[in-house]
Amino acid sequence: MNDTVRSETHAKTHLIVGDGTTAVAFLEKCTLGTGDKLIILGKNASELGRGAAYAKGNDGDTWRYAYLLNSPADDIDREFAQWLTDNWQRIRSTMEGRTPNWLAAAQPLVDAGNIFGLNAPREFYGDFMCEHTETVLAGLRGKGVQIDILNDEATALDTTDAGIRVRTVANGDLIVDSVDIAPGGPSTLRIPGDEGAFGVPNVFGYEAQIAEHILAGREIFCIGGNAAMLDVLRLCQSLIPDAEIKMAFCAPDGEVPAPLIPRLPRKLTEPTFSKGHETAESFLNEVRREIDLALERGDEMREIRAGFRGHFLENPLSSYITDADEARSVPATLRFWLRGGTRDTILDLHDFIKGGQARIVTGLVKQVEHGTDSATVRVIDALGNVTSEETGFVINTAGAGPNSKYDPLTEDMLDKGLIEACPISKGIKVGDGLRSSLPAVRHLSPATTVIGEETMAMPLYDVHMLRHFVAKA
Repeated sequence: MNDTVRSETHAKTHLIVGDGTTAVAFLEKCTLGTGDKLIILGKNASELGRGAAYAKGNDGDTWRYAYLLNSPADDIDREFAQWLTDNWQRIRSTMEGRTPNWLAAAQPLVDAGNIFGLNAPREFYGDFMCEHTETVLAGLRGKGVQIDILNDEATALDTTDAGIRVRTVANGDLIVDSVDIAPGGPSTLRIPGDEGAFGVPNVFGYEAQIAEHILAGREIFCIGGNAAMLDVLRLCQSLIPDAEIKMAFCAPDGEVPAPLIPRLPRKLTEPTFSKGHETAESFLNEVRREIDLALERGDEMREIRAGFRGHFLENPLSSYITDADEARSVPATLRFWLRGGTRDTILDLHDFIKGGQARIVTGLVKQVEHGTDSATVRVIDALGNVTSEETGFVINTAGAGPNSKYDPLTEDMLDKGLIEACPISKGIKVGDGLRSSLPAVRHLSPATTVIGEETMAMPLYDVHMLRHFVAKA
């Protein structure tokens, strides 16, 4: 395209960068009309809505459909929960005969009329999002909007007299009037030695290599006790009988996340907080009290998490804490206290721990060393002592950390000061209305922790929350 100044009456060209649920949230609020142009650009934009998290698996992979959503369906998206119900017979047919036996774990909830409470295979959520996206795109086409979908990656942006220039890997420079950027989260924290003869730096994309070691009967050691660790257990279960599984994981607290168990009738914990806290510590003391009271009443962690999430969407941290910097130190602790995960997998993991097939190592992994037939994991304990763990194969499931990297476009925007890294909340800070320092460019991702002067109390990892903040923008 030529970098020429356009008239104020020219048709608009809007660009959405991304291929996951955040990109769809922006798409749903797109206001283009007749004669305008929409470009959607992402690595897998042709299956917009899947992103990396809900990708389509390969028919020949035994682990296809093994990975489950972290939360019950209606906690993630009530429309998806209804879609699960409407498509239940097809889903049942797809899942018959698969290992692990998801249908058996699902049956009590199905019998209770609580399909909404299922932790569904993630690929099904991708199917739903693709169908939903096609409906939204059809509506825009019906309004006369021209839509181009490009499987590509954006790497940089700047301004010209003609508009916003976005550099891409395969399609050169795009000149557009406005941009909504919807990337995924940061990369996994790399650990020295996490890739070698007996280790890989991630589970996703390395399944075939990991499978060789699972089938060989090796103990599988995960760095980190988060959702990706639970995915590793599902991978093991898809390949070998439960009785043959040998697994370990290392986590700072040495604890398993709480299972998010759905119950009927559905309820949400309703916390009560006082206003005017001057420090994060004061407010967190009150939060801890409310969590403990809920647990004493018999509330499940799923009910507590969902209730707190809904509360903070309507009552931001600034309602309770007078100092913005103090508020920004709250989310890390809140996320730790309210952590939870996939019911099916966590309950299985507890059984493996009780039976001596899985073990927990408390501490932080310092490095991984590879021998001739095994790996040695160096772990720093709470006292600063370094201990050694001998194991069969190591998988880095640590999640993000201090040296994690974002996608190239987000890194470019950070380098140029168009968005900021918040030194307190350790996430991304954008302006009011999700805007960067360029008014025509907005940015939202699961790593966003500060919008304008408001700190996100809980991480933006589900469609409900993403839609909420896009709608507010």
